[in-house]
Amino acid sequence: MNRDDSHFSRTLMTDLTVFLVTLTVCSFCLTAATMLSRSTRSAPDVSPRLAMPQPPNCPELVPEPERTLPAADNRIAEAPDGAIPSSRLPFHGIITQVAGRYEVDPSLVRAIIFAESGYNPRARSEKGARGLMQLMPATAKALGVQDVYDPKENIEGGVRYFRTLLDRFGGDVQLALAAYNAGSRHVRNYAGVPPFKATRRYIKKVLKFQHQFKMEKSFGARQMA
Repeated sequence: MNRDDSHFSRTLMTDLTVFLVTLTVCSFCLTAATMLSRSTRSAPDVSPRLAMPQPPNCPELVPEPERTLPAADNRIAEAPDGAIPSSRLPFHGIITQVAGRYEVDPSLVRAIIFAESGYNPRARSEKGARGLMQLMPATAKALGVQDVYDPKENIEGGVRYFRTLLDRFGGDVQLALAAYNAGSRHVRNYAGVPPFKATRRYIKKVLKFQHQFKMEKSFGARQMA
């Protein structure tokens, strides 16, 4: 073998050795990567999980000082066919005084109280309306009522609020009653009494009670004459 052949043979052997070493290293790396991948998939996930950010607590919006009960939720007190004479009902003096201050018919105030709570100072609806005139908490707060279960404060706040509704709707008693029952927003949206059965039934009942209280008062006045 001449010198050139010997050099070529050594170069070939070197290249072959490098190729084999490289192939062995690659095969080892591939095997190791496969085993690591299988181990990662089968191992339990113990890495700490990042907590999803929670939305910030939004402050409760305070609505305008009006009843926000849906009309269907108002629980109208069941009353006998003939309303109880006002002389036998409590809070007569408070009602007369407060109604006179805000220029609201006392018989109408009695009728609202009778329809709203049945003259129960501790009455509370499922939506949270409270007291004789069933004031919502936001309404009571806006009106400055500190103890909603105190008859004097409740009647004062309720009559004052009803007076604002009368002024808002041009003295129309039916619209003011509709707003007291279902909220001013619905009265404005429907440009009149909303088509809610509960609200329309409420208005009829209050007006019926008002008429009966007026008749009782007129009868009592004739008796004393």
